[in-house]
Amino acid sequence: MNNQSGPDFIFEVEDEKAKPQDTFRLTDTKTISRILRSLGAIIIVASASTFLFQHWTPGSDLQRFLLLLGFTAILSLGGLFCGLRLQESKGARTLLGLTLAVTPINFSIMGALLFSQFSWDGSFAQLPGYATWVASSPGMALLMALGGIAVLAPLGHFSFMTLGHNRAKLLSVTFLISNLTLLLPTRQPNAIAAVFMLLIAALTFNEISAFRKETSLRTFEGILSRTALWIPAAILIGRGCYFYTPNQLFVSAILIAVAALFFVILPQFTGRASWQRASQIFGAIVASVAWLNLAELLDRSWRIGSDWELLLAIMPISGILYLLSRFSLCSGRNYRRAAAIVAILGGSANLLFHSGLQAALFCLLISISVLVYGYLCEQKIIFFSGALGTLFGLGYQVKAALHHFSLAGWSSLMVIGVAIIISASFLERNGGRLRARVQHVRTRLNQWER
Repeated sequence: MNNQSGPDFIFEVEDEKAKPQDTFRLTDTKTISRILRSLGAIIIVASASTFLFQHWTPGSDLQRFLLLLGFTAILSLGGLFCGLRLQESKGARTLLGLTLAVTPINFSIMGALLFSQFSWDGSFAQLPGYATWVASSPGMALLMALGGIAVLAPLGHFSFMTLGHNRAKLLSVTFLISNLTLLLPTRQPNAIAAVFMLLIAALTFNEISAFRKETSLRTFEGILSRTALWIPAAILIGRGCYFYTPNQLFVSAILIAVAALFFVILPQFTGRASWQRASQIFGAIVASVAWLNLAELLDRSWRIGSDWELLLAIMPISGILYLLSRFSLCSGRNYRRAAAIVAILGGSANLLFHSGLQAALFCLLISISVLVYGYLCEQKIIFFSGALGTLFGLGYQVKAALHHFSLAGWSSLMVIGVAIIISASFLERNGGRLRARVQHVRTRLNQWER
């Protein structure tokens, strides 16, 4: 018996492995049971999904919702029956996993009932009849929502106790918060996009900081638990795309979700470094495109001056690449190099297109920051990128100074002559130390990473 409290099947670890010589035989009871479990799961998910597009059974909307809620509870009870009565953990885990899959559908209907009575959009959105759920009164809508949460929250926690018990509490809280976003009584694209981006940020943070490091969540059941957290976000954005006209902010939110999918989620499903690297590179590109799309929207909405447009578009991409370097499964050096190059190119391009003291100072500030960072992390590409940017910014300053400095006057020539003589004296006096210092710097640079 397991020393932990709770039914044994919750803490049971599936250690049965298929032997390489085993063949697929329909006469094998294990094969048949596996097929039946898969078939049953497909039928249950399909039937529950069609519940979103209702009117396929008689009765009011509230009766249909209660039917689905009861069906969800039966799934959990069926899992308990398989685990406690039949002593069969695979069927129990399958049914409890299906409970997690069906739960967001319940919350979607609860959100539709609340929306019918408490819409924030000013008027009831015109939806097809098959996608419209209407509560009979505000009190009944609240009752259905509160009752649904009271039933579904414990069922979800028990399911996570079975599928990912080491992180059951965090999984349960995250899953509940994700589903609660479906209850917001608004369908405005900007509001949904903002909620969606916050939800994606929270899910990504938990995935990187907690779930990815948990070895027990790398199994099939653990992956299923982690995937279930993203179902409400998929419904949230899918509902907006299907029934409403996406705007530019909504498109940016979708691109951010795609970037998170390719950078955080998909690399977990393969152990090949080349595939992980390709997936994360694509995710980084999509994240950059998402910001460019969002920057164009901000520029148009806030009427940002032309002097700042290029910096607004380019500099955050450098920050995004640096941030992604901290969470890359492979080495993050290339992301940091790309971030440095993008920052230097952005500052230099801004100086070329908008020449002036302010642009030159920004170019110098960015370049010196990259130069110092390259020195601290001892990476040649970053260091020399910062050095080139610094020289470019200083060169512009010298050019501007010469443009306003008259070489025709005798005083100007005298100052230049004195400066040359002093420089020659300095080289004559400190030539040996300067050569030793240069040699030391060259030796130090040779030890740095590229």
